[in-house]
Amino acid sequence: MKLFAIYIGGEHPAAHIEIHDVRFIVAPSLKATHDALRRQWWGAPGTLHIDCWAEIDHADGYDVQLRPEPYKGRERLFFVNLGGYDPADFAEQHRNMFVVAENVTQAKARAMATLPAWKEGHRDDLYEAEKAFALHEVIGEKLHIHLVATETARPPKFACRYTPLK
Repeated sequence: MKLFAIYIGGEHPAAHIEIHDVRFIVAPSLKATHDALRRQWWGAPGTLHIDCWAEIDHADGYDVQLRPEPYKGRERLFFVNLGGYDPADFAEQHRNMFVVAENVTQAKARAMATLPAWKEGHRDDLYEAEKAFALHEVIGEKLHIHLVATETARPPKFACRYTPLK
């Protein structure tokens, strides 16, 4: 099984622009997440699409593994959504990332240290992965996130491509 972070978008009847969200689903493949994404979608029917996705198998110098037994380590995987403003762009900018830390305070500090040169950079959302993500919805069994320290950190691997889910 794989842990996917999926950036979805679509239309909403009460919105003037396309809306987006990030969903986290455990499944054997990206295609196997599509039905769960459709069930979770609250926007206008027929407009749901995937913009980007990543298999979360490494974060912040740790390999991320899914196992049936609870993890006993102190470190936790956190998803952080940062926001800020570029004076040349009429929108809030965002940066999504995964960090490994022992608590929310450490996770926020690690993420904030990476902020680009935005004005008024801030944390929009921060979640401990194990508590916030649907780690069982597609496969029906609860899995736990295990973190294994590695010699070298590697950047996240993600793909961005418009993929309609009609």
